[in-house]
Amino acid sequence: MQTIPLQNGNAFTRFSVNLNNTLVTFRIRWQTRYGLFLVDLLDGNTVIVAGRGLHPDIDLLGGTVNDIGRIWLEGEAPTIANLGVGNKLRYEAHNA
Repeated sequence: MQTIPLQNGNAFTRFSVNLNNTLVTFRIRWQTRYGLFLVDLLDGNTVIVAGRGLHPDIDLLGGTVNDIGRIWLEGEAPTIANLGVGNKLRYEAHNA
């Protein structure tokens, strides 16, 4: 299992991480109206998932056919203030 670092204090963040030999770009944006983060995951310019809510214990890749594995948030429900502090974004490859 791998922890993907998250930084609190931003309503939008974009970063890339190598997961199971795939460079995955994360776009995480805060939706004030609904009080949650939405996540887009991309492989290059190809969308893997878009607009997935970032909720504890929910696999962001759930329901997709992929070679990456699973990605989920562990801990408290995320806010701008506690993202990466009261929770951790976890990754596990299919073969782990």
